Amino acid sequence: MLTYEEARKIGVNACIDRLGRDFVTRHRDNACSAFGDRADHASCFVGVSDQPIQPMTDGLRLTSDDQFPFVARCNVAYSDGTITFLECVLPQEA
Repeated sequence: MLTYEEARKIGVNACIDRLGRDFVTRHRDNACSAFGDRADHASCFVGVSDQPIQPMTDGLRLTSDDQFPFVARCNVAYSDGTITFLECVLPQEA
């Protein structure tokens, strides 16, 4: 059984690996990660842009569609660490 902290680390790293660690590192100034605690899994997200990101001036934004053209989103099960990818838009696919 994984803790939330263990599961979110696994998930964020899995998302980074899916996007390509070199790509994410190269564009780390235009990237973000997010995660959430659910009943039976951790939900994880990594978004990256290969272009400069415009600063947010209109308050809190809960969508990544216009800021991050490359994304990986997954769930990590607390029970056994199974990773399920929900969405992936990878640099080589664009």
